[in-house]
Amino acid sequence: MSLYGTMRTGVSGMSAQANRLSTVGENIANASTTGYKKASVQFSSMILPTTNGSYNSGGVQTNVRYAISSQGTFSYTTSSTDLAINGRGFFVVEGSDGTEYLTRAGSFVPLDDGTLKNAAGFTLMGYEYSSTADPTIVVNGFDGLTQINLSSTSISAAPSLTGDLDVNLPASAEIGYSKTTSLAAYDSQGAPRLLDYVYVKTAENTWELDVQFNGVSITSPSFAPTSVIDIAGNLDMSAAVGSTVTGSYSLVDTDGVVRPFSVIYTRAASGWDLEFDHAGSIFATDYIDDSEFDGAGNYIDPLPEVIPPINIETWSTGTINMYFSGLTSVAAPFSLTAAINGNVATAGSPIELTFDSNGQLTSPSEIETEAVTVAGAVLNGLTLDISGSTQLASDFAVTNGRVDGNPSSQVVGYEINEKGIVFLQYSNGDLEPRYRLAIADVQSPDNLNPVSGNAYSQSNSSGVIVMGYAGSSGNGNVLSGALEDSNVDVAEELTAMIEAQRNYTANSKVFQTGSELMEVLVNLKR
Repeated sequence: MSLYGTMRTGVSGMSAQANRLSTVGENIANASTTGYKKASVQFSSMILPTTNGSYNSGGVQTNVRYAISSQGTFSYTTSSTDLAINGRGFFVVEGSDGTEYLTRAGSFVPLDDGTLKNAAGFTLMGYEYSSTADPTIVVNGFDGLTQINLSSTSISAAPSLTGDLDVNLPASAEIGYSKTTSLAAYDSQGAPRLLDYVYVKTAENTWELDVQFNGVSITSPSFAPTSVIDIAGNLDMSAAVGSTVTGSYSLVDTDGVVRPFSVIYTRAASGWDLEFDHAGSIFATDYIDDSEFDGAGNYIDPLPEVIPPINIETWSTGTINMYFSGLTSVAAPFSLTAAINGNVATAGSPIELTFDSNGQLTSPSEIETEAVTVAGAVLNGLTLDISGSTQLASDFAVTNGRVDGNPSSQVVGYEINEKGIVFLQYSNGDLEPRYRLAIADVQSPDNLNPVSGNAYSQSNSSGVIVMGYAGSSGNGNVLSGALEDSNVDVAEELTAMIEAQRNYTANSKVFQTGSELMEVLVNLKR
């Protein structure tokens, strides 16, 4: 056995135990550090080859590991911006260098600019929140992230756009009975505007509803665009090929406006060509074959010709079904008429409400109002759901009345729920979702690269960073008003310290013995 090898083995052991003592010291120093994950030393032997029966002692090497995946206990605080993750995942934070990192240290504090930074100076990141859809995330990247800012909108106003108004109208009321109720809506500057809803009984099971602002009706005009045209009359089958006849009509467009048009019938060799004309512009064509008439000259095809929606200059039509149920083709003079449905829009006219025999509203299910400009602001047109209204043998009552929007108000607080949605609280009591915290995870958290400040970055062994949200895809929930404690057990670390000290001493004895034997060997020469 080489005495030098013995001494090197002793040095290797002392170095390994010194590393262990270093991790123990770091762990004890960070026993109270929020989100800290303890370090530990793993030992592995180093075996050297032996020759000619002489044993060549090896040594020991160390590898430092971090228990990043081991969750610590929670301490609850009075600050709603103290955050912890109960389960897998990491907060995404941005360093002063503009680089994104992962962390479990959620001791975030609002700064003057509204951003949230933890004790290590990392800024909390998330996504802009949408009430209609989850934020779009880049699963394997940090694109789309933005800094959470609790003062990004210090004063806010949301104009009204939709609402609900369900009432019971007394079934026993006399015709002409009138009742008014009111709802407040908010204009584009957040000012409340009172709208009056006037109900008048006009017939049995029939009422009219008018919406008024300052005594003026703002009810959107009700109308029904043309959807059916039924041509009747006679096409002279004895007419010469190429001869024409024109029928003049009108329809209701999709804005409730009457639009004139004409149909030009041209005799062909075995039928009729039809051209639909508006102001000299042909917007549709059709063809009627002589075979579509029976022996008596009556049109026999019961199915309509479907004309798809047509855009003409500044107006358009809906889908139109064209019938020829009253059309004949006999040797007699032309005589062309048309039955065309549709109701024109009448501005400011009340909406007719109809009820069935059980007192349930049959139509309409919703009403709309016109936009109004008032004091430099705009009171938007509202879409109100009235489908829950009834006509029963009871007094008039409002069963549901709500309009969205809110007046101008200041941010006075904030809340963060378990899904990581950040709500701004306004002085009027409303909570508005503004952000959603980003939660990231990796396949092997223990193999992340630690950086100063209880943060981590991706390594070759950790796997790629996968972005997501709290409570989804295996990620844990967010705890507001809580901090994750260090997962260091001080008693365990003190025990490890004693073990490392004893082992260090033992290895030093090996080195000392080797040194003494070397001295004996040198003294043999004397």
